[in-house]
Amino acid sequence: MKIGIFTGEVSGDNYAAILAKNIKEINPDIEIFGTGGKILEEVGVEIIKGMPVGYMGYSSVILKLPSYLKFFKKVIYEIEKRSPDIIVFIDNPAFNLKVAEKLKGKFFNVYYIPPKIWAHNYKRIKKIKKYINFVIPIFPFEENIYKKEGIKCTYFGHPVVDLIKKGEKRNKEKTMIGILPGSRIQEVSYTLPVILDIVYDLKKEIDFDVGISSFDEEIEMVIKKICKRKRIEFEIFKGFPYTLIENSDLILSTSGTVNLEVALLLKPLIVFYKTSFLNYLIGRCMVKLNMVSPVNLFIGENVVPEYIQKIPKEKVKKDIIDLIGKKEMYQKEIKSFKYLKEKIGQEGVSKKVAEFILELTKGKK
Repeated sequence: MKIGIFTGEVSGDNYAAILAKNIKEINPDIEIFGTGGKILEEVGVEIIKGMPVGYMGYSSVILKLPSYLKFFKKVIYEIEKRSPDIIVFIDNPAFNLKVAEKLKGKFFNVYYIPPKIWAHNYKRIKKIKKYINFVIPIFPFEENIYKKEGIKCTYFGHPVVDLIKKGEKRNKEKTMIGILPGSRIQEVSYTLPVILDIVYDLKKEIDFDVGISSFDEEIEMVIKKICKRKRIEFEIFKGFPYTLIENSDLILSTSGTVNLEVALLLKPLIVFYKTSFLNYLIGRCMVKLNMVSPVNLFIGENVVPEYIQKIPKEKVKKDIIDLIGKKEMYQKEIKSFKYLKEKIGQEGVSKKVAEFILELTKGKK
């Protein structure tokens, strides 16, 4: 049996890797190939090399369009040559939906972690209807959306529960503020300087340590350069951020899946999102929601403070002091995070999805 798994950014790579690992555990003889990063490759998936990753925003994608088109042709060629029994698309909708459209139903496919059509670009539902055989969403409310549209769909839970690990607990003398600046260079370059400006100001009022998560060496170089410019003393936490989260009294994070991990580990959180002015304007026109963090989306209200584009320094400092002091905002967040933990369910989501995909494949033979 042969399976194609196609994903793009870091969060998708994590989910793809744990899915592939579960598939291999069920059937070690299955051949898996596809697109993704080093985490997916480490679990034995043969990666089609050359995907342009790490770019943030509409304008950046346009600038890299020739590279995307070249890679797109390569992926189509590899799929048709290898002829997989099933294709699993994971997130990365701009690229994956284009691949599905080009293949025109030649191969049975599943979209796991589908496009957030409820947030923006609902018209993508037409392509999903036409070119996708089955959808496996990760938010409970998505199931009704797809079923109302007549699309076969089953919800198993959110696979973030399968990613979380307990970090190593350290002995520490001071409060620590942990910063999760993102996994893409542009994301870090736009957001981290703003967060550090706030941290620098706050250090004049209260004493605390600063820890910063770095996904890889390239990101680490960017972080060090920014911190040197901002005159901030800090410690780098390499790789997965769980030790940093475990030892932090508060997390300042860019918006993304990692917000859910922080919440499920019951750590107070403030979320930031900043990009170029052009990307922000385009995004404002396209996105219909007044929330960006998956934590707030899952809970259904703005429990976690979100600061998007314009970031008021004094207001953020007030929130930080409130959360570190375990005051009203802290109590509300932790109560909501415990509710989220109950709602999101137990681990084993990826295993259930793997079993389901293999059963679907058997049914198509």
